[in-house]
Amino acid sequence: MNTHLTADERGIILPCPACGTSNRIAYSKAAQQGRCGSCKAELPHVSAPVEITSAADFAALITQSTLPVVVDFWAPWCGPCQMMAPEFAKAAAKAAGTAILVKVNTDERQDIASQFRVQGIPAFALTKNGKVAAQTSGFQPADRLLAWMRNN
Repeated sequence: MNTHLTADERGIILPCPACGTSNRIAYSKAAQQGRCGSCKAELPHVSAPVEITSAADFAALITQSTLPVVVDFWAPWCGPCQMMAPEFAKAAAKAAGTAILVKVNTDERQDIASQFRVQGIPAFALTKNGKVAAQTSGFQPADRLLAWMRNN
């Protein structure tokens, strides 16, 4: 799955699989099953990486999320990052309902990367309750990345 979801300061924007309407899932309610505001169909859990485009959106996510957040620090020119993208998408699908996986482009969001002291990419951070729980770097197959998340 190569699709990314988007977010804003209030939550993740999730399209309804039944009618296509965009729905905002509040970060604090990401673990719950939602319903489409338009057609009332049940919405799936967040099962794709969420693209982070602003520091404010990122701060809101990590401080408000009741689920662990796994951050993929990457850049478009990075070969290992490109190889990691499908594995990260697989991990996001497998972690649906138990964690939120997000992507931070280090070329565009150097402020976030420096906050986590990212030295090389791909790099990963796990946050829980607004605090960094663990960090690692390098290519990770989806199952290894999820095992790292569970062990921390």
